[in-house]
Amino acid sequence: MTRSSKLLVYGMGAVFALILIQKAFIMYTDFLWYQSLGQASVFVLILRTRAFLGVVMGALFLAFLYLNLRFARRPLPADLTLIGKRLLPAEEREQIEQYADRGLLIFTLTGAVMAALVASGRWREWLLLFHGGAFGETDALFGVDVGFYVFRLGFLNYLVQSVFYAVAITLVVTVLVHIYQESIRLVGNTLHAIPRARTQVLSLLGLALLVKAAAYWLARYNLLYSTRGQEFSGASYADVHGRLPILYALVALALVAGIVMFISTRLRSFNLPIGALVAVLLVSLLGGWMYPALVQQFVVRPDQLRLETPFIKHNITATLQAYGLDAIKPQQHTVRNTLTPDLLAANRETLENIRLWDHRPLETTFQQTQALRSYYRFADVDVDRYTVNGRERQVMLAARELDHSGIVRPTWVSQYLLYTHGYGLCMAPVNEIVGDGLPNYWIKDFPPESSVGLEIKRPQLYYYTSRHPRLIEHITSYEHQFAPEQPSAAPSAEPGPETPGVPGAPAGPQQPAPQDARRQAPAPVDVSYAVVNTKELEFDFPQGDDSAPSSTGAQAGNATTRYAGKGDVQLSSFFRRFCFFVRFRHLPLLLTPSLTAESRILFNRALPERLVALAPVMGYDPDPYLVISKGELKWINDAYTATNMYPYSARTAWFGANYVRNSVKVVTDAYEGLPEFYVMPPLPGQKPDPVVACWRKVFPTLFRDFAQMDPELQTHIRYPQLLFRVQVEVYSKYHMKDPQTFFQKEDMWAIPPEVYANSQREVEPYYANMSLPTEPDAHQEFLLMLPFTLAGRADKNMVAWMAGRCDAPNYGELVVYQFPKALLVPGPMQVESMISQDAEISKLITLWGQRQSRIIRGNLLVIPISSALLYVEPFYLEAPNSPLPQLKLVVMMYGDRIVNAPTLNHALKRMFGQDASTVVATPVAGEGAPPPPAVPPPSGVGTVKQLLEQAIELDRQAQQALAQGDLAGYQARQRQQQELIQKALGQLP
Repeated sequence: MTRSSKLLVYGMGAVFALILIQKAFIMYTDFLWYQSLGQASVFVLILRTRAFLGVVMGALFLAFLYLNLRFARRPLPADLTLIGKRLLPAEEREQIEQYADRGLLIFTLTGAVMAALVASGRWREWLLLFHGGAFGETDALFGVDVGFYVFRLGFLNYLVQSVFYAVAITLVVTVLVHIYQESIRLVGNTLHAIPRARTQVLSLLGLALLVKAAAYWLARYNLLYSTRGQEFSGASYADVHGRLPILYALVALALVAGIVMFISTRLRSFNLPIGALVAVLLVSLLGGWMYPALVQQFVVRPDQLRLETPFIKHNITATLQAYGLDAIKPQQHTVRNTLTPDLLAANRETLENIRLWDHRPLETTFQQTQALRSYYRFADVDVDRYTVNGRERQVMLAARELDHSGIVRPTWVSQYLLYTHGYGLCMAPVNEIVGDGLPNYWIKDFPPESSVGLEIKRPQLYYYTSRHPRLIEHITSYEHQFAPEQPSAAPSAEPGPETPGVPGAPAGPQQPAPQDARRQAPAPVDVSYAVVNTKELEFDFPQGDDSAPSSTGAQAGNATTRYAGKGDVQLSSFFRRFCFFVRFRHLPLLLTPSLTAESRILFNRALPERLVALAPVMGYDPDPYLVISKGELKWINDAYTATNMYPYSARTAWFGANYVRNSVKVVTDAYEGLPEFYVMPPLPGQKPDPVVACWRKVFPTLFRDFAQMDPELQTHIRYPQLLFRVQVEVYSKYHMKDPQTFFQKEDMWAIPPEVYANSQREVEPYYANMSLPTEPDAHQEFLLMLPFTLAGRADKNMVAWMAGRCDAPNYGELVVYQFPKALLVPGPMQVESMISQDAEISKLITLWGQRQSRIIRGNLLVIPISSALLYVEPFYLEAPNSPLPQLKLVVMMYGDRIVNAPTLNHALKRMFGQDASTVVATPVAGEGAPPPPAVPPPSGVGTVKQLLEQAIELDRQAQQALAQGDLAGYQARQRQQQELIQKALGQLP
């Protein structure tokens, strides 16, 4: 080896060693992080399992390949007479021989490392294999318990496939070595091989065929995931009567061919083994494709419905079970628009919780009115319910998170030591407004002030949501993602590219870009960690004049704080500081004098990535929501167990899985950052989830019973929108339990569109306080609901609606109400069209458009009240140059009548008369006060200041008249305003 070659090898070795050392330091910081959360056993078990699989599979591959290569490299017998032309000249062979053994060793080691890496990524399937139990349900074709498919089949498929690839690679490389060694030669048209070469090659080929026979045997079970059936999943008639017999034949043929290979090692001719191999290949290629295709074309197609009926039934039954929809019993909802004052009073809680504020415009309003500084941002607005003045009220709330991109002069100290946390939240009831259409804040400002007695003792937010623009390029809607990407600083025990908790499932689909350009995020800023308890006081919240930054990056006149929690890792030694310097590659971590032995480094702070890092065996909802509990701020995250190995069940694009359960609720303290995993009891009509039971066996320290959750937090548990959306999509097709109806799609449902802003979009699931139509005397409850229309006629009549119950003891129960087919119930788009065609509303829209204001049409809510339906849609107005949406109009439809008013109370009064004016117990803030007196027309000439003040007052009155639908009053005040402005201009010099 030349000097330059040696230097290259040594350099590559040094780089590889440095990478390994860096990985070791990162692994140690991962261990410290798990240990700080009390879950070191989770880290150790995952690491130990990965190491075991990697070492065992890598060592077996290394030994198998290397021993075969060494056998093939043995010198030829001295008495061997070579016939024909040599493969290589002696000079070239001598040069190759210098590096041949070394090259084969490097190839073998590289292959072993790759096999080890692939094997280590299968740690979930390995743990499921040994800890998974039975489902208590059997598949319809083989009668095998579903637990075999979910817990064992995935790893068995991988194992057989890996062994086959190992044998196939060894066979190919061995043949090449024998050809190089000239122990296998082609002389004319005849293949010659010395006995040991023939024995080795045929033995490897026989072993490959035996392994292939095992693969064909397992392939029988994979038929249960077939997608060849028309409009249904699972094995079809052609699979069972065409492919399955061929698989049985291939199993037998491969076994026979493998035995033939071993027998042929004693023969001198290759004719018999070549014939056996050709037979297997022909049956596999032609029989595996052609025969099932012939069965499908000439047997199934002429009588498809009758032949496929049993298999369609299997698919319907399995899919409903896999998605927890089998317990639904649809009920009739006959709409009768016979609401009376007594019925309205009995449904007071429903009416006073009709949500007028949509989360998109409200997020913008929060940002404009309550962010207060450029370094704060509201990442998302959530819906929840709180008991206020003895009544349950629906509220919208959002956390005020820290946005480092808004810091004027960022430095390492300001970014990682001073600006460490967000602060407080905003909360507003769903239907109250103040002033010119702004939300009525129940919690706002610094420090948080509550007008309804909700105390917040610890408003600091050290842990936040990953939807924040500092961590993602775009704020996107939650529906199009299941498993968020792993953070760059995630622990080494993290899963690979598969969906968490879903063996072999692909990652969730990518999210689309937002429709609203205003919601586009600034460039992401690195906030992968924060260091607290340093010599620097942390910025807490702005106070007074903070326009003058200090030399350290803190701002004068601001309130400061010092972290008093025990979140994440304490930097108690220089060695730990060095380890985190290696992890984050920030030199100030080593050099800054601000750190002490009491300092703590907080990382993996974003949710749900923090949960993925801690427990990568589950999938997590990307939309955690904030809860106030005993004065502290908590994040609640829905966690899912999922798999794509449930037999006969249909897969969905949302999860890439065909079995989903919301089996775990995760509560994370926004100050301490400690996640607590609570296993939910079985939902009504469902058995306990075997997948979460398996993971509880594997990680006993990670999970707790739901009964251990704080009772106050239990009142804030809600049915997740993401899971509900998936179930709605599945049920829209699989509610058709009759195979003929299912096959012909006679009654397939769809999620209807609505008009939002100025474009159509799919109706989102929405929360509502109401009593179910079949339980009119029951207590009002918190529900998640969505209407259905017929597929292909999504813009037409409603046919049903579905709700998920959120309150105990009925939490998780899904109910479906169908409308009689002879009854025409307006769908959302029909109502949208009727609203657009209403003469009074059309004039208002025209007037607003003339002022170049942006009109935002909010979500259309369909609210069942007793046997009636009430449609409510809010309208927001936004100035073109200042995005501050204001709630200006409430449109209500009942029966065939449409009314509009500036508030919900006024709309109820216009719709149902004076008797409805006292139905809503808590009046809308600002309502009830008499309107300000109109400014009289100017009778004389005043000062310019007085004239302009009067013009401003007239403009305010004109907008109020417009919001109330008083067009005449609006136009009169506009004329008076113009006169005043002209007189003011005439006074100017």
